[in-house]
Amino acid sequence: MKTKPTFLLALALLTACGCCFAQSGSDSGVAATSQNGKHSFSAYPPGTKLVHTNLVTLNGDTLKSAVLDSSVVWYNFWHTRCKPCIIEMEELDRIASAYKDNPTVKFIAIACDDSASVAEFLKTHRFGFQIVALPKTDFMNTFRVSLFPTNLLVDAKQTVLVEKIGGTLSAEGVREELREFLEQIERLAPK
Repeated sequence: MKTKPTFLLALALLTACGCCFAQSGSDSGVAATSQNGKHSFSAYPPGTKLVHTNLVTLNGDTLKSAVLDSSVVWYNFWHTRCKPCIIEMEELDRIASAYKDNPTVKFIAIACDDSASVAEFLKTHRFGFQIVALPKTDFMNTFRVSLFPTNLLVDAKQTVLVEKIGGTLSAEGVREELREFLEQIERLAPK
């Protein structure tokens, strides 16, 4: 199978701009699809319905789909070795803190790592989201995300409003990249 040079260039650019790839076995894990000859890395483009499943946090709490389905939910997909993921955590933590008293907004971080690795990582990194850890194979079987960080904002009807794939290596860049998320949350569930 021949790979188009533009596709390879896109992969190189995504890597340079702060995307980390998940690898499962010998596959690259890159969720690239082709439509009309054009490649897309989008796992959940705006307008997609997200089917929530019950998730168990590191604390042992079950995040029931019925609760998530009635809330605005910010999902952050990350892993412990992803530098752009780590850089954006401080800003994400600040945003989650600003909405901690708003019961209609949930912040969930889903790590593509085992629980022990995530627990060890969190000893030196603060992250105020509810955190779910899934080993790589479980993660890949549950979610269509293979580029990190990936952020999704989902409304109470389970429709993806905003998707952001990849990250930046500066705090200022993170704030700019997340502006659309904040605008949507303010519109749907003001503080």
